[in-house]
Amino acid sequence: MSENRQFLYRYRHLNGQHRDWTKRIFTESVLRFANPSTFNDPFDCKVHYLSSFSVEELRRQHLDRIKRRMPDLNRKQRRAKVTQDIGAMEPKKFLRQVTDGLQNAVNGVGVLSLSATDRNILLWSHYAEGHTGLCLKFLATDQTPFFGRALPVNYVTSYPEIPITSPADKQIEAFLLTKAIDWRYEEEYRIIDHDHGAGDKAFPAELLVGVILGARMTPNDKTAVVEWVSKRECHMEVLEASVASGSFSLEIRPYEG
Repeated sequence: MSENRQFLYRYRHLNGQHRDWTKRIFTESVLRFANPSTFNDPFDCKVHYLSSFSVEELRRQHLDRIKRRMPDLNRKQRRAKVTQDIGAMEPKKFLRQVTDGLQNAVNGVGVLSLSATDRNILLWSHYAEGHTGLCLKFLATDQTPFFGRALPVNYVTSYPEIPITSPADKQIEAFLLTKAIDWRYEEEYRIIDHDHGAGDKAFPAELLVGVILGARMTPNDKTAVVEWVSKRECHMEVLEASVASGSFSLEIRPYEG
């Protein structure tokens, strides 16, 4: 994370089962990590390699791995193993198999999406159900547990050029943290869970420091959210967004009830 980053935000709405999921953030201090295969952008987290690569380089890389992992093999056995694994394989078929294998690995991680901004009207429209939902405010610095793991998404005009011979974990991270330039308004950060995949993860309760009520949130929903806040042991501020007069922007002030 950037050293000057202090807060990160997550937009939520209260419709259907999302209401219970959002409530649990307040009452149980848990956040739901998503499976990348469920993302709304069909290009997001998709593994893509350049079609040109050196088979000889692959052989050298694989030989080095075999030396480290199978030290009991002699030179002739190591070379036979390389030929068995790579040498007889048609390059395009090999590339397809590697791509499919890494895509399965990418789809097996869990991802929590956050934003560096709480005032983007498109984010409020898309992820807070037309400003009827809310925006959560989390403390997030380089020293903060949990949210300190958040990494910025890179926005580019073409697929990243990832060497097929680079370490698998680095490849996974590169594909997970690269999106089309069209999405740059989201100012997205992601926390990636390689070990446990998708699902609910507990976060330190004191790191949820605020909530912003949407400009079109109903009075009943405001009452419900304030009640959830009142049951928390850790203090957090309650704010409210409103449509600014004379400009395409939001004003955020303390909620007065």
